[in-house]
Amino acid sequence: MSAQASASWRSGAATEGPEYDTDPELALAAVLQLLSRFPARRSPALAQAIASHFRVIGGDPRLSACVRECAARLVGDWEAYAALGDAGDCGHDPRALH
Repeated sequence: MSAQASASWRSGAATEGPEYDTDPELALAAVLQLLSRFPARRSPALAQAIASHFRVIGGDPRLSACVRECAARLVGDWEAYAALGDAGDCGHDPRALH
């Protein structure tokens, strides 16, 4: 991600992201980056950002139907991950997968 895109990202929400309106592939690149960070952080905020990006991707008619449909299906999963994280860790190691 370029410094300009990174600065734009930090200053706006996923739906107001770095030029997603002119370059929808940036949303795909951003969600891939976020997904790669999730195992290390397991943060509810990160899970919600991923869900938001999938929502943007799922609603962008410039992307192929199969990409939109896949993204739209994943929104609920990532919102659930965010909600689980918000509910607390119940004494579990946040690095544990199960």
